[in-house]
Amino acid sequence: MTKHCLPVGLEIDVSYPNFHVSLSLLSASLLQFEIKEGPFARTEIVVIEVLPLGNGVFIMSWREKDGATVTNVQDYDRGLVYSFATLPMDSSCE
Repeated sequence: MTKHCLPVGLEIDVSYPNFHVSLSLLSASLLQFEIKEGPFARTEIVVIEVLPLGNGVFIMSWREKDGATVTNVQDYDRGLVYSFATLPMDSSCE
């Protein structure tokens, strides 16, 4: 992979402790994610911000419809994703 070539069309499966998500890079500005099971189950297309770091590594971030924010460091050459998320406030606790 070249330094700054975002692999549009690539699909990645990411495992978290409580769920699995499939990420599909639709374009340089759109990502689809699918969570098949559990309390977060849904499919959504989100607008992404991408910053290439070089050597097949990118920082990618987005905001989901429910207000959750996600930032990933994606290393396509090694097949690794480091993910950081904030979940929306539970409005029932207000």
